[in-house]
Amino acid sequence: REGLFRLRELEILVGKSTETVHRECGLSFKLDVAKAYFSPREATERQRIAGQVRPKETVMVFFAGAGPYAIMIANKQPHVGKVYAIEINPDAVEYMKDNIRINKVQEKVEPILGDVKKAAKPFYGKCDRVVMPLPKEGYKFLGEAFACLKPKGGIINFYSYAHEDDLYSEAEGLVRKAAKKAKRSMKVLQRRKVLPYGPRVFKICLDIKVGKSNS
Repeated sequence: REGLFRLRELEILVGKSTETVHRECGLSFKLDVAKAYFSPREATERQRIAGQVRPKETVMVFFAGAGPYAIMIANKQPHVGKVYAIEINPDAVEYMKDNIRINKVQEKVEPILGDVKKAAKPFYGKCDRVVMPLPKEGYKFLGEAFACLKPKGGIINFYSYAHEDDLYSEAEGLVRKAAKKAKRSMKVLQRRKVLPYGPRVFKICLDIKVGKSNS
């Protein structure tokens, strides 16, 4: 995958269209795989994160793509307060709007077109959870993730890539550095090897509990 929108070059072998509907856990996701990032391999992980969300939570999803994490959360936890989903790719946002309608979660999920660096600012201090499913360079947005959490604290689901020889040290170091800068305490609740990415390299997730603001 390459570029800001994480897209692949594709060669069509049969047919003319790259638009499809992916079905997952009773939900339907419409998208064009040539225009919007989507990974069907992350179905289990999406279910896991959605299962963590408690009633009345306000959830922020960075790098939301066509909406799979946000919509899965709203479907699995129907009493969620609100799910905000930021995505920079306009094609992906249009598909997310379709998928929100198709899966009937219009009252719970709000799609937002924009760069997380700017689009997250109106939500500073308003969220109980931030989901960051972009493993490559996602750490660059940890400051925004901490800023989005309520002063009382919350949860960050942070993703990264790591070699199997040391899966979690680098990612934990990045989160601790961001927490210190944000003047927040943090605790790793769970470390998880999610998917293989390359030879002996894996996508990993840290579930982080963030404490009260000290500022």
